[in-house]
Amino acid sequence: MKIAAKTLLLAGIVLTPTFASANDFSTATRVQYVMDCLTANSQMNVYEGVHKCSCVIDKISEKFTQTQFEDLNTAYMYKNLPADRGATFRDDKGIKSDMKLFEETNEEAYKSCRLR
Repeated sequence: MKIAAKTLLLAGIVLTPTFASANDFSTATRVQYVMDCLTANSQMNVYEGVHKCSCVIDKISEKFTQTQFEDLNTAYMYKNLPADRGATFRDDKGIKSDMKLFEETNEEAYKSCRLR
């Protein structure tokens, strides 16, 4: 019995970091996203908004790493800037190729979390 308990404990210790670190965003990134989401969706009360916006960032974190998310989110926000300022974000082939997936993921997350 003691051997089985030690084996389970060891397996838990070994596997825990693997599950905890899989595409995990920092708390600051999650909080910033939720705050921006609440501002953009101000028609909801705070309680409802926090839960729905947290749901969205959880869904996004399943598809992207934090670095990918930060790059794509920045490009998404600034792609409509006029002239050369926006061209940096619109014309970057590395970002442009992933932007479609980012937009689709964002749209699916909004629908799944019942956010308009």
